[in-house]
Amino acid sequence: MFGIFTGTVANAAMVIAGTAVGCLFKMDILKKIGDRVFQAFGFFVMVLGISGAIALNQPIFTLLSLVIGIAFGEIVDLDDKFTRLGNFLQSRFSKSSDSKFAEGFIQASLLFCIGSMSIMGAMEAGLQNQHSIYLTKGLIDGISAIGFSMGAGIGVAFSALAVLVYQGLMVLGANIISGILTDEIIALSTQIGSLSLIALSFNMLGLTKIKVANFLPAMFIPILYQAILVMLGMA
Repeated sequence: MFGIFTGTVANAAMVIAGTAVGCLFKMDILKKIGDRVFQAFGFFVMVLGISGAIALNQPIFTLLSLVIGIAFGEIVDLDDKFTRLGNFLQSRFSKSSDSKFAEGFIQASLLFCIGSMSIMGAMEAGLQNQHSIYLTKGLIDGISAIGFSMGAGIGVAFSALAVLVYQGLMVLGANIISGILTDEIIALSTQIGSLSLIALSFNMLGLTKIKVANFLPAMFIPILYQAILVMLGMA
């Protein structure tokens, strides 16, 4: 049973390793380079989001999913909970009062958890006990963590906790509800995640302060919709 989490654990470990490497190069002389690299990642995330959302299928359903999911996210205020957790971790593990610890934790957590590879990797691990997608994602995330941590510091390493919890729950969920998932539903969830990445990129570039964490529930509205149809015998 625990074997289905192998890819998730490896992914989290690579995030920690990448952050360690990035922090080694986070010297004063390289601070400006780290800041520019962080901005470059903002543009990279924007391109990832646009490429994933450009072939938008069922736009009305996608819009409704966003409205319902974001409304739920706002009611629960996931962004506030992320921020509180980031501030708590910062108070325990960072000595600097003006540290970017919380910012690095929140934005890295969202970056590493939102996107097609998170969803597809969960399907592969939960349904087939295979881990090639998460191992590949882990390598990408590890390299990203190097550049990310040069600008945001050690807080990026703690995003590994979010990866473990979020992807672990998705893998477990995929294993439980394997019978109701279809390629179309997975594609819709992936496209909604791509739209969330675009919003995240705006925050990374300092253009907005969108509560991207409150977008997360929207990714699961298509899956919930399919589950309801199955329960009613309409799918």
